[in-house]
Amino acid sequence: MHRRQLAGKRVCVALSGGIDSIVLLTLAADFGKAGALQLSAVHVNHGLSRNAEAWESFCAGCCEKLAVELRVARVKVDRASAVGLEAAARAARYDVFRGLDTDYVALAQHADDQAETVLQQALRGTGLKGIAGMGATRPLPGGPVVCRPLLSATRAQIEAFAAARGLNWVEDESNEDTAYTRNFIRHELAPVIAARFPHYRESLARLARHAAEADAMLADLARLDLQWDGANASAVLLDSLPRERQRNALYHWLSWLGARAPSTEQLDQWAEQLFRPSPTDKPHRAGGHDFVIVRRRDTLLLAAK
Repeated sequence: MHRRQLAGKRVCVALSGGIDSIVLLTLAADFGKAGALQLSAVHVNHGLSRNAEAWESFCAGCCEKLAVELRVARVKVDRASAVGLEAAARAARYDVFRGLDTDYVALAQHADDQAETVLQQALRGTGLKGIAGMGATRPLPGGPVVCRPLLSATRAQIEAFAAARGLNWVEDESNEDTAYTRNFIRHELAPVIAARFPHYRESLARLARHAAEADAMLADLARLDLQWDGANASAVLLDSLPRERQRNALYHWLSWLGARAPSTEQLDQWAEQLFRPSPTDKPHRAGGHDFVIVRRRDTLLLAAK
């Protein structure tokens, strides 16, 4: 994301106190000195580390030194969450971000983070949306736009900038724990890949862009197949289309409506139930644990169970 896009906007830097977010805050403060943007910062205290209070104090000191307004949000994260601790903490952060009165929330993810994300998603066997990794911008429903100004910078470049400016930062001890998949990729897998493929970050970033473009085109195809107008979905064309087109239409339609992403096997089962001629007006039904898809004549409807 180019800094011209942020000119004159209200930008809130998500500040953890780690090297990446400290560099981002410093760059944003440099840019903001000329009045080019209205800068603030937010620190989300998850309360998960014994050092959480010290990190909060450190972030407050950094912002005071740079004359940047800081908001501190203390959140409770369920350590036993079914989605996992990392995902639960991320959800809590994004709840905070959605409530911020700002145009942009700037996150400090960089090229190495993007490469790790793409690798992790690929090893999970995810679809194109997962392979697309992190976008440079993403609007939050009912909230500001998330942006990632450092996404093309490498970890080495960020470390070099921090050294040149004499910056201080905090270290999150959990970043060394290779029980977490991302840390395993960072500390164990990525160095092996880099030794053989030194430009793997650029290659994976290119793969992510290709995946994002392909996913966007498949979404456009789903809109055509569903005759989707933003509110209504028709099944009239889908009965005669191949199963992969039916799955694609269902996947994107459920995504647009905010439903949890189903597996390929589930999509296959639902497509078989929904997209078949019926001699009567009796509705066809399919669905998961928390919702039901109803086909009434040629109209698709989503209902909570």
